[in-house]
Amino acid sequence: MLLTNNNRSKAYLQNLIKNNFIPSKILFLNNNNKTLIEHTENDKLISEDTNQIFVRKLIDLDISFDEKEHVLKTIKKNKISFVEINNLDVNSKDVVEEVANIEDNYIIYSGPSSYILGKEILSKNKKFIHVHPGLLPAYRGSTTIYYSMLLESKIGCSVIFLNERIDEGPLLYKKEYKISEKGIDFDYVLDPLIRSKALVEYFKISKINPSIQESNEGGSIFYVIHPLLKHLSIIKYNKEL
Repeated sequence: MLLTNNNRSKAYLQNLIKNNFIPSKILFLNNNNKTLIEHTENDKLISEDTNQIFVRKLIDLDISFDEKEHVLKTIKKNKISFVEINNLDVNSKDVVEEVANIEDNYIIYSGPSSYILGKEILSKNKKFIHVHPGLLPAYRGSTTIYYSMLLESKIGCSVIFLNERIDEGPLLYKKEYKISEKGIDFDYVLDPLIRSKALVEYFKISKINPSIQESNEGGSIFYVIHPLLKHLSIIKYNKEL
């Protein structure tokens, strides 16, 4: 697993462990001097040694995670082998070298947002498993939860292998979810938890088999949603569900 300390990684790792899907090794990308776009306001205040607990959950999907638990704390208390890399660029030489050293063929990807894997890291004969927060192939790109809710009142996820193109890798699994809870934070709660749910479901229903794929052709690419449209999407969600 390749991850950094954000809500998505916390939700992935904690729920994989709960369901006995424990990574054999973790590459932890870290830079304590940089705040990522996906970090919450409290992330800089959360240390590995904190004993505080803040459980985020989706009751409808029976899934949760502790936002206050730093990924390093989760890794160490479960005695998972890991390498800490002081670099957030997934295409950096440091990261590429460590990826090449991993013995397993599959890597769950939960690196910093806004990065696209380059040719060099993809050339190391590893398959990167990514959960996209949108139903592919219809919704490629960024902030697709908001677009799909606004256009079709749908929220879904797709599990794919990453490639050099935006959300065009082989499609392994997808699922639409019905959420009745209102007032949910889309970015920091809904997004990481529905992705975690899809990831765990995928591992439960099937061994990883690259030959079993769905069509991932066509669709549109969406870009970071305008704040007004984002607001309208949230209003629609809380009104309709």
